[in-house]
Amino acid sequence: MFKKGQISTEVDKGPFIFTLTALTVGLIVTVLLFALAFREPLAVFAGILMAIVSSAAGAVLFAMVTDRAYIDKDTLCMSYLFRKRSVKISDISSITLKDDVYHVFLKNGAEAGTINSKLTAIGDLIFALDKNGVNFT
Repeated sequence: MFKKGQISTEVDKGPFIFTLTALTVGLIVTVLLFALAFREPLAVFAGILMAIVSSAAGAVLFAMVTDRAYIDKDTLCMSYLFRKRSVKISDISSITLKDDVYHVFLKNGAEAGTINSKLTAIGDLIFALDKNGVNFT
């Protein structure tokens, strides 16, 4: 789901559907509560709380969809929220796993970016990087 190439991480279907359902139901309940606000003053407070829950669900859904990594020809592309970083695989010196996050380091010692190790199909991506001679520490 939402794959960006042949070797790519993707969004898990279960959490995606759950978050999308939470967002949809939250928006519907928020609208209904604000429509009831004319008769019940407590409905305004409940509507505000549901709007906060809906906003949180929307933020989580956006983060889920934008968190990905993929290999495009000889380039590793890492994306999270509004930050996207592309680096040639030949320029990668090592990749380190720390706290469930892969840290990608360049040959000059600078950190190029990070990849979430809990993503679906991360094994395919790591296998492809290992096959291209990237050092894992």
